[in-house]
Amino acid sequence: MIISEQWLREHVQLGLSVEEIADVLTNAGLEVDAVTHLVGEIDKLVIGEIKSVVKHPDADRLNLTQVDIGTEVLDIVCGASNVRESLKVAVATVGAKLPNGLKIKKAKVRGVESNGMLCSAQELGLEETSDGLIELGADAVVGSQVDAYLGLEDALIDIDLTPNRGDCLSVDGIARELKVLADCEYLYDEIQVVSESSEEIIEVDVKDSEACPSYLSRVVTGLDVNVVTPIWMQERLRRSGVRPISAVVDITNYVMLEIGQPMHAFDRQTLNEKIIVRQSIADEEINLLDGSTANLAPNTLVIADTKGPIAIAGVMGGADSAISDKTKEIVFEAAHFTRKSAAGVARRYGLHTESSHRFERGVDPMLPARAIQRATQLCLQICGGQAGPVVSNNKDRLGEKNSVEIRLPRLERLLGMSLDHQEVAGILGRISDHIEEIDDGWRVSPPSYRFDIEREADLVEEVARVKGYDNIPTAMPRIAPRSQTASESSISIRQLRQSMVARDYREVITYSFINKEIQLLCDSESAVEVANPLAENLSVMRTSLLPGLLTALQFNANRQRERIRLFEIGASYHKTDDGYLERQKIAGIVSGPAYAPQWGIADMRNVDFYDLKADIEAVLALTGQENPIIFNELEHIALHPGQSSSLSRKALVKGDERLESDRLGWMGRLHPSLEKQLNIPSVYAFELDLDLSTMAQLPSFEAVSKFPSVSRDLSVIVNERLDVGHISETIQQVLGNVLTNIDVFDVYRGVGIEAEYKSLSFRLSFRDTNKTMTDEEAERLVAAALDELGNKYGAKLRA
Repeated sequence: MIISEQWLREHVQLGLSVEEIADVLTNAGLEVDAVTHLVGEIDKLVIGEIKSVVKHPDADRLNLTQVDIGTEVLDIVCGASNVRESLKVAVATVGAKLPNGLKIKKAKVRGVESNGMLCSAQELGLEETSDGLIELGADAVVGSQVDAYLGLEDALIDIDLTPNRGDCLSVDGIARELKVLADCEYLYDEIQVVSESSEEIIEVDVKDSEACPSYLSRVVTGLDVNVVTPIWMQERLRRSGVRPISAVVDITNYVMLEIGQPMHAFDRQTLNEKIIVRQSIADEEINLLDGSTANLAPNTLVIADTKGPIAIAGVMGGADSAISDKTKEIVFEAAHFTRKSAAGVARRYGLHTESSHRFERGVDPMLPARAIQRATQLCLQICGGQAGPVVSNNKDRLGEKNSVEIRLPRLERLLGMSLDHQEVAGILGRISDHIEEIDDGWRVSPPSYRFDIEREADLVEEVARVKGYDNIPTAMPRIAPRSQTASESSISIRQLRQSMVARDYREVITYSFINKEIQLLCDSESAVEVANPLAENLSVMRTSLLPGLLTALQFNANRQRERIRLFEIGASYHKTDDGYLERQKIAGIVSGPAYAPQWGIADMRNVDFYDLKADIEAVLALTGQENPIIFNELEHIALHPGQSSSLSRKALVKGDERLESDRLGWMGRLHPSLEKQLNIPSVYAFELDLDLSTMAQLPSFEAVSKFPSVSRDLSVIVNERLDVGHISETIQQVLGNVLTNIDVFDVYRGVGIEAEYKSLSFRLSFRDTNKTMTDEEAERLVAAALDELGNKYGAKLRA
């Protein structure tokens, strides 16, 4: 929100510079993003009145004007479309230097001498673009300084407000806040009640008083809507970032910026019978002021007449009831819509307005009565007309809030400092006009605009803010820090990260909220849906890290990155019979060339299944686990059916518990149909359970044998679908510690081997720690392994 310093000083009297005001607000949590000074004083910039306008003899788009500046009449060539006689304008005389750096000199324009320049708002640094000259009001005194008339020695304060401080979304709100923070005089402007001068009213029927506890309307007749908005009001709107539109619309925007109450004005002649505040009905439509058409969902609060909706409550008015140049009678609307009824409505229809921004954060329910009087006052002053009576529909006990007690001992304990009783009472007295002393503290009745004060902790925070966070002493914690003992039973996540980075992966962090559509593409598990999502594409909690990695890969691939290697460590979220479960996982994704571009490799092949398998085995090797990783066939919705595998270990030990089988995770190539749908190249991915992946084998001492080892080769024929890992693990179990190493050195399919079978050749290394092993003992061990493989898998010795 942007506020003019000059406008702010009309509401609060304080002896601080604009920079000091910004510091006070920022230190109290209302962060000021920037303070921008306007152009300030401009020498030789005066108010002039155009006395005559004639066409330039040699240019169709130029005019020759004579402009009275009080001391003389200047001949000036001007090309603005709105130049006309009797118009009062800003005149930059010869020698003036404008904010854009332009220095005004005498010049000949198409053969005619020009002695100055008539200025637009853009040339004065007040707007980025302008359609014509800035038109000064009838009260502008010819010959006086433009900078004094327009108040160009002003500063704009850009404040970034937190969602809980909707009460500060106005000049009046910031002034109140400065009264509290700086203990200065708040110049409350008591708005005069405008007496009714006509009996015109429009009936109002509030069907949903829970969503709209206050609705006020007032008919103004006989006004001139085509009158030009006064320059002072235009300038305040412009400096607040609001574009002036027309007199009536500008008045409603001005009241909103001044006191914080969003307002709307309807063309009364377009309304049918009465105003109805109700929930929308399915399939209703409304043409909005921005030119769009909204198909209303059921239970959207709307303002309607007997024909249908004329506005989305608290968001935007309808085009069919908008003010036009033919309007003769208007209906002012000032209403209070609760935060609950306004939450998410604008976002649902792809809108964001100044009105919805305020109602979603909370608007003082007592403001509508004040706002409608202020708008009527300005309307009669600017547009004329006669005001009818105010039609009020208010709920009982409007704006009442429960009192909150704050205890001085607890306040001192939480802030860690002693506080003066009178000082705290003074701070609370600036926050609320209704405080009462109790035994060990105060009972405070928060004002109706302070939605954020509901409990004692809120008042503690207020005292801390006003006292100044810098004035609260810093104390070291009394608990002695404890260093974490390194465990040999697991590897650290840091080691895991370093290993992945060493293998040329880059770590990413993706959202835990993901798009429901991509979640369904990547996982058949039912996801946890978010009750109030930040956006439509962040509506469910991830059950896998794969969707986020795919989104990151797609982003990089779309920007011509060919070789992509990413990994992430994070949580996934799952539904269970008992509620919800959070699991920590590590996942990776690779695509493109297997190696970075270099001259030493002629064939720059793309990454394949076995490259990813090698990366996984290297990472898991950090655990020192002797048990082999078992790769089994896997059916996964997101993976290629012929290039995917589950990963597990057998006989893992976790503490004193022996686990028969642990599923580590999965790996494989992305399904081609999914690659095509996401428009990405061939992709390989993996995902592992973090706890099981970091579980390490405890080191144990084993004496080095002084006896030599013996090696034997064993070739067996097994079913094609049988995994090598299962066979290796079975041989290990049969032979025990005497088997020191097992390697697969050959896999053969073809002549001499039946279809659906394969030949596997293992090199087995034996060593007896007590004596030299004989050939006969080695042969018996090989025979024992072969017998077990035959019994368990139907394996046969290859001839």
